[in-house]
Amino acid sequence: MPDSLVRRALRRAGIGRRDRSIEMLTTAVRELAEAQRQQAVQLKKLLEAQQAQDRRWEKALDRWQKSVLDTSRRRHDETLHAQERVQTRWQEVVGSLRRSNKNERKWHVIFARQMNAMMRALQLSRMPLPAPHDLTARRFRIYSQNEEDGIILALFQHAGVTDRRFVEIGSGNSGGNSALLAYECGWRGLMIEIDQRKIDSLLENFRHNPGVVGVAAAVTPANVNDLLRDRGFAGEIDLLSLDIDSYDYWVLEALTAVSPRVLIVEYNAQLGPDRALTIPKDCALDDIPAPLRGASLAAIEKLARRKGYRLVVCDPTGTNAFFLRDGVAPDLPAITVAEAYRPPVDRWSLEGMPMADRPGPPAGGTPLVEV
Repeated sequence: MPDSLVRRALRRAGIGRRDRSIEMLTTAVRELAEAQRQQAVQLKKLLEAQQAQDRRWEKALDRWQKSVLDTSRRRHDETLHAQERVQTRWQEVVGSLRRSNKNERKWHVIFARQMNAMMRALQLSRMPLPAPHDLTARRFRIYSQNEEDGIILALFQHAGVTDRRFVEIGSGNSGGNSALLAYECGWRGLMIEIDQRKIDSLLENFRHNPGVVGVAAAVTPANVNDLLRDRGFAGEIDLLSLDIDSYDYWVLEALTAVSPRVLIVEYNAQLGPDRALTIPKDCALDDIPAPLRGASLAAIEKLARRKGYRLVVCDPTGTNAFFLRDGVAPDLPAITVAEAYRPPVDRWSLEGMPMADRPGPPAGGTPLVEV
């Protein structure tokens, strides 16, 4: 029998209605479950898509933050570098201006002092002056730093000359106190300086005078005599100038190879005029503060007097002391340390004012020794 007929027959009999309802309910439940499953799948996909989008945003945010941070750091570094370049350039400009001002001041002072020297020569040359003013009034500068050129010539006018030989210990690249005698007067001499470059420059400046010998060496009490004898400078010479800013006292004490008629020694005016002070003989120079190196005028004068020399004058800047060997130029009298001492001055000050920041004589407990 066909199903349709059966179903109609069952419906007429009322049979199958409940089963049909159950079937429909079951179908509806299945459809609802399928819809819920599909909805869950869609939600899962949406959630995964949202999570993927969130990750992309997080990565984009990280990249942006990193880019902003890198840019900020780069700009910060560039700003710092620019500031450093500006600061360096500014320091260069300031340094250049200071050097320019210093050079301008230096040459202004040199010119003014040269004019003063000419006025002294014109106005004081015929006026009798007592010692040591008769020597300091003759001072002028051509090659020396502190107008020693004129004082040296004045001394040799009194002392006369013999073989026109000199020894300059601590010549720098200018020739020091002997430069005028070597360059203008043709004197032969030995110039010693610790820096080979300065010796090379010096020999180039004096290339017209083959009698000038240059030696690069650190002069000590132990080697000073050999340095002079090995270069043929022994016995009597006209001039010895000593300026090494350290062991000057001990080098002079050890010196026996030559007997100069005129002796020039730089002293440390910052040590004052009263005490005979110098650095220890065997000390490390780095252990001695620069303002305390060398020896006081009293120490140099005491040693020179013991070796047969008398103090006759100091230059007005408080730099060099000038001595004559006993028996040389007897018309020039010895003067005391108190009479000769000059305090240190700023040599680029036209007024020649004492240095305001000089420490003065050292107190007890200094690394210096009294001789």
